[in-house]
Amino acid sequence: MDISDFYNNREIFITGGTGYLGKSLFEKLLRDCPGIKTIYMLIRPKRGKTALERLEDFKKDVVFERVRRERPNIFEKVVPIFGDCQHLGLAMSQEDLERLKNVSIIFHEAAFVRFDNDLRSSILMNTRGTFELVKIAQTLKQLIAFVHCSTAYIYPLDNVIEEKIYNLPNDWRKAIQIAETYDAETLEVLRLKYTNFYPNAYSFTKNLGEQVIADHSHLLPMTIVRPAIVAPAYLEPEPGYLENLNGPMGILAVKMMGVSQMTYMNPNLNLALMPVDMVTCCTIVSGCRRGLETLSKSKNVPYNLRIQTIAPGYLVKYSIEEITKKMIVLARENPMENTVWAPSAGMTSCMYYYLLWVFLFHIPMGIFYDTLLKLQKKEPMLLKTTRRIIYTLRTIGRFSKQYYELNNDGMWELYDFSKQHDEKRRFCTVVPDKLDHEKVFHGILCGLKKFIFKEPLEATAATRQRLKILMILDKIVTYVFFFIVLKFAWNWTMSLV
Repeated sequence: MDISDFYNNREIFITGGTGYLGKSLFEKLLRDCPGIKTIYMLIRPKRGKTALERLEDFKKDVVFERVRRERPNIFEKVVPIFGDCQHLGLAMSQEDLERLKNVSIIFHEAAFVRFDNDLRSSILMNTRGTFELVKIAQTLKQLIAFVHCSTAYIYPLDNVIEEKIYNLPNDWRKAIQIAETYDAETLEVLRLKYTNFYPNAYSFTKNLGEQVIADHSHLLPMTIVRPAIVAPAYLEPEPGYLENLNGPMGILAVKMMGVSQMTYMNPNLNLALMPVDMVTCCTIVSGCRRGLETLSKSKNVPYNLRIQTIAPGYLVKYSIEEITKKMIVLARENPMENTVWAPSAGMTSCMYYYLLWVFLFHIPMGIFYDTLLKLQKKEPMLLKTTRRIIYTLRTIGRFSKQYYELNNDGMWELYDFSKQHDEKRRFCTVVPDKLDHEKVFHGILCGLKKFIFKEPLEATAATRQRLKILMILDKIVTYVFFFIVLKFAWNWTMSLV
C-alpha cells in the first residue's frame, strides 16, 4: 500500500499543531495526503488570543502558501478541538471527546521545548500532558497508531544515546504528583537535586514522558520518534522554512548580524542537524508503518514499542565552527538588514576569554547602539539581546560543549520501508547521505531572512554598502585595540627594566 493511500479516509488527531514541527506535519499531510477525512487539532488560548483567533492565524500562516494555492479548500478538513495539554483531561469537553471516537492515528507533538522553561510547567506539559493523552487514546476503539514526538537527547548523561528507554530513578507518577503539589518557585530551588543534575527541564521531562509511553506500550500501538536538532527545511514546503530561533539557529543568526563577536562553545562540536521536512516525512512514514503493523497483528499478540531516532549519525560532516564560517561568508555576500557589526565566526571553549570579549566588546557595543536607538526615540534592544545570548548559552550548557553519538537504526528502517511503500515518491525522497550541504546553508540564510526577519531575500544596495562600512570600522577598531594592548605591554615591560 502506498503511504499517501494509507491515510485515505482516516481521522487524525494532532497535538502541538501550532509549533514548528506541528505546522510542518500539518502542511505535508494536507498537501500530500489529500484523501485524509479529518484532522482534529488541539488548540488553546494564548497571549491574549482565543483558540478560534489562533486557529484563523494558523490557517493564514506563510507555511501554508503552497497548500492554499494547490488545494484551496483543504482546510475544511481541519476541525479544532479546544483544550490544553497542561490541564487534566487536556481540558477537553465531553462533546469534543465524542468527536474523536473514530480517530485512528494520533501524532503527539505538543511540548515545551525551551531549555530554560521551569520544571513545574515542563512536567505538567511534557509528562502529565502525555499521560492525559494516553488515557484518551485508550478510549479510541479505532486507534491503530500513536506516534509520540520526543528528542534525540533523551539521556544527555551518556555520550552514546541508543534507541531504548532510559529509566530514571524518578518515577513519572511521583513527578506529576510533585508538580501538582508544589509551586514553580519551590521546584526551581530543588530542580538540580531532584533531576540528578539533568542539564535542563526539557530533556528531563521528555524522558519521563517516554516512561509514560513505555508503561502503556503493551496496551496501545505506540512509536516514539526522536528528532535531533531540527534545522530549516531542505525542500518542503520551500527551502529554508524556519519558525523560530531556538538552539543553534539563534546562535547563527546573532553571529551573522555581528551581535555576537565571540561565542562560548566548543568550536569542534559536530551538530546533528536534520531539516524539518525530513523529520516530518519520517514521522508520517512512522505512522503508516505502525498502522500497517497494527492492522496485520493478531489480537493475542502484544504491541511492541518502536523507537526511531531521526538524526544524521555518522553523516555529520561539519563542526559548529565550520558551519558558522560558511554562514558568515554567505552573510557577507548577502547581508541581513539588521546587521549591527561585521559578522564574526569567533568561538572559544574558554569561559574567561569569552567573558573578556563580553566586557570589552559586547557590552560597550550594546551601550553604543542602544544610545543611538534612544536618540531616535526607538526601543533599545542590543544590551537586552546580549544578556539573552549569555543566558541562552548558559541554559544550553553541556550541549554546547559535548558531542553525542546518536544511534539512528530506526531512521534507516523507515527509509527502507518508504522504498517499498512510497510509490508516488512523496516521502523520504531525500536521504541524509544525499544532502547538498551548500543548499542547506543557503536555505538557512533564506529562512532567516524570509521567515524570521521578514526582509528581502536579496540584500539592497544600501544594506550592502552599510556592511562595507561596518567591515572597515571593525578593522579600525581591531587595529586600535591591538595598538593599545601593545602600547600597554611595552610600557609595562619598560617599567620593569
